[in-house]
Amino acid sequence: MAWAYAELAKEAAKRGGPVALRYFYRAQGALIGGALTGGAIAGTVAYDKWSKRRAAAAAEPVAESTTEAPARGDA
Repeated sequence: MAWAYAELAKEAAKRGGPVALRYFYRAQGALIGGALTGGAIAGTVAYDKWSKRRAAAAAEPVAESTTEAPARGDA
């Protein structure tokens, strides 16, 4: 535990004190949280577009066969 406290004290001294260290890590958390949120939104939008394309492709009518059976009397 003493080693972790010593490392934390060094980091706080480098950043300008305990309050500055707290704000530094809070800002880092905000950046990481923003990146994760942006990634989640982008993934949701991409999935929505993909699912709409897939549904539209499934709803397209299937082309009927171009070869028809001859009508009765056409020989």
